Amino acid sequence: MGTATRGWFLCALLLVALFAPGCTARLGDFTMISNKLVKLDKVDLDSLPTRKNVVGEDIRLVELLFLPLFWNQPTIEGAVDDTLEKGGGDLITDAILTQKSTFFLLGRTAGFQVKGDVVVTRTGDTR
Repeated sequence: MGTATRGWFLCALLLVALFAPGCTARLGDFTMISNKLVKLDKVDLDSLPTRKNVVGEDIRLVELLFLPLFWNQPTIEGAVDDTLEKGGGDLITDAILTQKSTFFLLGRTAGFQVKGDVVVTRTGDTR
């Protein structure tokens, strides 16, 4: 390989590394998901206040300079909490759980995303 060819090859390799690849995997669809205590007996979900298509995430830097950051791992619970906080409720219906990972030159981010309709089942809640 000549010097000019090697230079173009290294430039192309650097561009690929800079515009980092990522991966997204749909882990599942859930009718309802929550990490709060929710009582659904005698409750009509259709009549409760709902925010549609709320997205919450727990995305963190999990690898830096090829060293794993064990103490900084994302959780599904964190993504559910974020979704509930953004929606102001305590139950997510029609939830979609997705795992995300992105590589970049010096490390990697990973995490979970939850998207769904957030329902407020508690009336007079002072949270």
